[in-house]
Amino acid sequence: MGEPRNHHYVPRGYLRGFADGIGKKAKVRVIDLDEMKAFPANTRKIASNRDFNRLDDVDGLEPNALEKLYGVLEGKAAAAIQNIAVTRKFAGADREYILALMGLLVVRNPRMRATWADFMSRVAKLSAKMIVSKPEVWESTKQEMIKAGYTPSETTSYEDMRKFIMGGEYDIITKRLTHIQMELQTWKKVIRLLAARKWRLDVLPDGAPNLITCDHPVSIIPLFEMPDRTMQHGVGLGMAKTAVIFPLTRRISLWGTFEGLDTTADLDWLQAALNNSHTMRNAERQIYAYDDDFDYFWGSERRQGRTLLTSLKSARSERDAEN
Repeated sequence: MGEPRNHHYVPRGYLRGFADGIGKKAKVRVIDLDEMKAFPANTRKIASNRDFNRLDDVDGLEPNALEKLYGVLEGKAAAAIQNIAVTRKFAGADREYILALMGLLVVRNPRMRATWADFMSRVAKLSAKMIVSKPEVWESTKQEMIKAGYTPSETTSYEDMRKFIMGGEYDIITKRLTHIQMELQTWKKVIRLLAARKWRLDVLPDGAPNLITCDHPVSIIPLFEMPDRTMQHGVGLGMAKTAVIFPLTRRISLWGTFEGLDTTADLDWLQAALNNSHTMRNAERQIYAYDDDFDYFWGSERRQGRTLLTSLKSARSERDAEN
């Protein structure tokens, strides 16, 4: 058997909590926001990228070593979710595994990698412009490169290099290993912030419409009216008067704040619909649901999942007409 190449950034064990069927046959209803269509899909085929966690050219480690370690954690987190669904308690080792999973979901995903890559590219291009700002700076940089063991091409003049750099017609590509290193470093900090919150375990009563999840299932929302300055920068995991929302399965969810106490509560239809709305807004491309009977809010109107694509297409048409 070959090495696993399809690496999930949202684990299959977690997605099965929203699926119809069990084990390898588990399927969810996918609402694809890019293609504007809905379809059933096996959990094996969604929320994944080829070689996403692969370690290339790392001495002493096989390429899939990290993917296998993540698999251990994700398996323990899946078991913890099952325990929490039975005991209705978010505590002990189960709590620790879930917080670790939540932290991983926050930092390890394509959207975060794209954000980091864009930031590092802009910093690198700014540094390059500084290097070619003056001939003497360029010459000094070349001498430092030589000391470091790299010999610059003598055929490239300062004028040619300055024209190339200032033109900006080039890309800075961040290596996968750099992304992975940043994710592991940030993961620890995120777990500490999540662990500092008080958590309410919300349980849906029998007969209530289901919760949904998405390709970015950990949402954070403000519990206050944000001024324009805050809106520009968004809200962070370390901010007071914010809530972190994480649907554990289609029947249970977590709500975490710095205020209050740890508790378990019944989740009414209103809060469930609000949670689904927040999850939908946090999605990058895909929403995952057990069926299309879930509730959400469109403005102040309560709607069901079967209307979502129609609502989105209508809103898109209105925007296109205005532009």
